[in-house]
Amino acid sequence: MTSRAQALKERLARGDSIDLRGYGKAGGGLMLAVQAFAAALAKVPELDVQDWPLFSSARKGATVCAYLRVARGKVEQSSAVSEPDVAVLMNEAAAEDADFAEGTKDALYVVNTWHSPEMAAGRYRLGGTVVTIAGDDLGRKYLNRPLANVAVLAALVRTTGLVEPVAARASLESRLVKRRLPRRIVDANLAMFDTSLEQMRVGQFPPAGHPRKPFTGYGRLPAGAQSALRTSVHNRTSGYGRPGVKVEFADPLSKCNGCSLCVVQCPEGIIQFDADPARGTLVHGARFADFCKVCRECVTACPLDLFKELVASTRPEGHPVEA
Repeated sequence: MTSRAQALKERLARGDSIDLRGYGKAGGGLMLAVQAFAAALAKVPELDVQDWPLFSSARKGATVCAYLRVARGKVEQSSAVSEPDVAVLMNEAAAEDADFAEGTKDALYVVNTWHSPEMAAGRYRLGGTVVTIAGDDLGRKYLNRPLANVAVLAALVRTTGLVEPVAARASLESRLVKRRLPRRIVDANLAMFDTSLEQMRVGQFPPAGHPRKPFTGYGRLPAGAQSALRTSVHNRTSGYGRPGVKVEFADPLSKCNGCSLCVVQCPEGIIQFDADPARGTLVHGARFADFCKVCRECVTACPLDLFKELVASTRPEGHPVEA
């Protein structure tokens, strides 16, 4: 048992919870890895587990986050995971949007990368136990695609010591079968899991703090409009919208009544407005071209029908135009 695994077990013995937070990209398998890990932990008789996702509204390619909390007896905390004991980076591109190690000082870090632990520790200013595994390369070898979720799962199992590898393997197989994957795909994932248990590299480094960023409120957004906290605007999410349609905003007579319903409902946080002390939130447009996926929330919410869904076609270069 590694010193890190022993420290985690001691936390559980004291009655403390162990918190995990992971960042990745939608479609990259972060949730499968966390949920399979949670399911395996949940079968340990003395442990209680909670796992939950925090997705932006974007589809494949958007930065997503997942959490897991485990305790001996019963998980009684209901707070957010802001100071994780285990921090996972499934896709290094997600680190461009968020500090995956925020709130840590001396933690266990699992990073999907071909870099050595020394290189990863230097790149992300990590202190504690740094585990790296070339999950994308293993995915190409076993699955013919750069999918690292099974490799990261194996790294979590081996380095935390909270669940036996055979139990985690069975949990993974159960989840894959439940998804009705062909048996050959299930077997390829299991083979990848077995290999990954021996492929990770581990380094120990002096503590390096990643202070939590203080919450400064929602800025100019009306109460309840939390979409600005999401990360999908970094991903040009209009590329994931429904084909053949688009949304436009038109208010030539300045009819907007300042109700802010469209601002609150927009899952991308792309509605543009001016805050008028007398009239409220006066909308003047939205960043449709880059971020609108045509979810129609604004169309439905606006009581004055200032947002319209239109038929559109696409030029070869990708610029949408009205049909």
